[in-house]
Amino acid sequence: MRVQRVGIAVVVAAGVLAGPLAHAAPAPRPVCNLVTDPAGDVTPSAPGVDSNDYDIRSADIATDAHRLTAVIRLASLAPEDPMSVMARDYELDFTANGSSFGLLASLLTGGDSFEAAVYTTDAAGGRYGTDLGAVSGVVDTAHHEIRVTAPLTLFAPYATFKQTYIDHLYVGSARAVGDSGATSPDGRVSIGSQSDAVVVDDASSKARYMPQRRSCVHVGK
Repeated sequence: MRVQRVGIAVVVAAGVLAGPLAHAAPAPRPVCNLVTDPAGDVTPSAPGVDSNDYDIRSADIATDAHRLTAVIRLASLAPEDPMSVMARDYELDFTANGSSFGLLASLLTGGDSFEAAVYTTDAAGGRYGTDLGAVSGVVDTAHHEIRVTAPLTLFAPYATFKQTYIDHLYVGSARAVGDSGATSPDGRVSIGSQSDAVVVDDASSKARYMPQRRSCVHVGK
């Protein structure tokens, strides 16, 4: 009888120990809104221009094994006015492996353009951009979003996105005001739109994003 009781006790104990192991750990929540910005803090760009189209509300960046996507969310986003000669410029900047990059979208009357750039800083503190080439983009007026996607191979000479993180996030909106081929006064905007630009709204964040971490951003879409 004693042997039977010991055997039952061992079986019960094993069942108790095995119970918690059957529950899998919950999946980590996707990161979202790495950059946020309050509503209504834009600098008016021009009479009659809808400032809400420049009013940044949030932004994110995410990667998978092959691509990087930046999302800029605005208070509103109307299609470009075909009667306007001025472009709307949007940009998300970030740092990886010690190099600074930007993903840019220019909403032009003749068609939208999307580019990637790498930035350098000279001894005098000036900031200059080198165009890395055209990338893909989506102007989503229904969701008030601009999404720009670039292949990671485009950044390969400067960053590997392995065992690192993406940080120094900055997002800006600007209104083009000329056609001089220069960048904006702060060197951030209009690498490819061939115009001077006045920054209307911007925001930055100290948040960090680990490459390939789950995000609310659907990479490549």
